[in-house]
Amino acid sequence: MKLKHWIAPSIVATSVLIAGGSVFAATTARHGQYATNWSAMMGQAPSNVGSAGSGVNGGGGYGRMGGYGSGANGDGGYGMMGGYGSGANGSGGYGMMGGGARGANRSLVNNAQLSQLVRQGEAGAVINRKTNTVTYQGQNVTLVALASPHGKPNMTWEIDGLVNPTVVVSSKAQVRVTLVNTDWGYMHGFEVTTTPPPYPFMSMMAINTDFLQMPLPQRTTKALPSAQYDTTSGLLNLRAGTYYYLCPVPGHAQQGMHGTLRVT
Repeated sequence: MKLKHWIAPSIVATSVLIAGGSVFAATTARHGQYATNWSAMMGQAPSNVGSAGSGVNGGGGYGRMGGYGSGANGDGGYGMMGGYGSGANGSGGYGMMGGGARGANRSLVNNAQLSQLVRQGEAGAVINRKTNTVTYQGQNVTLVALASPHGKPNMTWEIDGLVNPTVVVSSKAQVRVTLVNTDWGYMHGFEVTTTPPPYPFMSMMAINTDFLQMPLPQRTTKALPSAQYDTTSGLLNLRAGTYYYLCPVPGHAQQGMHGTLRVT
């Protein structure tokens, strides 16, 4: 489990430098450790409050309050409150509150491939529409999370045809989460936490993180027949317990983009 400790009173002095559309923040106070295991997720440990980060043959750096991250042969960096992330031969970085994100070799699927993914996710699943619950059976599970798809309520998840369902998986199963951003106009990521709702606007500052897939860009075009969708996948390894899945982009979980995940 990766804990976030954001202690506002500990800020002694903060200066912000705006350069080239990226936000760099520096401070003389320590905000606290964001993650104890970012080296495994992003290729190197995060910078504590700002500055640039870079990774070679691994992930880009992380600027908590801004900064710039870049990665070669790995994931791009991440600027939570701004900044710019870029990635070569991997996924792009993400500027949560501004900045830009750019990635090479994005994983895109068309409508036919998306339908195939959804069918794969439904295989072995018991879908109970009355209780809005999806229970996955078997040792190999594919959980396909569609972010705010067309025809469903805005700022919600669709999983196996249900909106924000309670998802039940076995702790002994190998669970692969496939995030697909089917939305137009918004980026979306997929995060799992033990912190229950309700969530504030800046949800990522108020929860712990047990699993995180970085936000993906909107679909390639507003026109659905010709649209393609960014996807990413990762293995979910959790102990038995009650968790919650949500979108970490500011305001999305607050508006209802979350659901319950039970690991039995």
